[in-house]
Amino acid sequence: MKKSYITILILSIINSIVLTGIIITLIIGNNKPIDSTEIFKNNIDSVVEVKASTSDVGESYGSGVIYSSDGYLITNAHVVSYTTLGEIKTFDAYEIRFAKDEEYKEAEFVKMNNELDLAILKIKDDIKYSPISFSKDTYTYGDNVYAIGNTSNYGIGISQGIISVPEVNIIYNEISRKVIQADIDIASGNSGGALLDKKGRLIGITTFRTKDLSNNVNYGFAYSIPVRIVKEYIGE
Repeated sequence: MKKSYITILILSIINSIVLTGIIITLIIGNNKPIDSTEIFKNNIDSVVEVKASTSDVGESYGSGVIYSSDGYLITNAHVVSYTTLGEIKTFDAYEIRFAKDEEYKEAEFVKMNNELDLAILKIKDDIKYSPISFSKDTYTYGDNVYAIGNTSNYGIGISQGIISVPEVNIIYNEISRKVIQADIDIASGNSGGALLDKKGRLIGITTFRTKDLSNNVNYGFAYSIPVRIVKEYIGE
């Protein structure tokens, strides 16, 4: 009896150690950052090129982020609209293209908010898509971030940087905007693209760069709309 009791006790201790090890491994694994290659690979089906066109001004390009499996995507209002004679107008037609595709798919305008610089499009088909994962974590100074979008209209690409200021008010186009400032390079085609955290989850929508007093672009810094504002807008 005594020997059996000792054996059971030893097995219980071993099982406890193994279980503790598994739990620790899972915790570490869930918090472990992933590299930029994996982040790009994991999100390649959730970020698209956006092409807007009209007979008045021709074509304009940007990026969009799919947030629902039925083809709804978030982008910037300035990607889906243009200003003529002081009046803001939407384009006549919208198309999106995935990084792996040659052909564009038709999309339709749903709504936009110029003050937030956010807009929603819907892909015109019944295919199921891969929505982006939204981050539930907080972010702070120095956190690694990644921007995925249609860089310079050459196709979907990725760039890396860190958060300079987690939240700052910037006056842009005479509107005060609450944005994330990151020392990350983006180009005009990145507008409406994804700003991702170290785990590859959405923390913002890239929106603009600032200019100096001579109207030259300030390179090395980019601004993104925080994910909480994005979620409020799309009704999450």
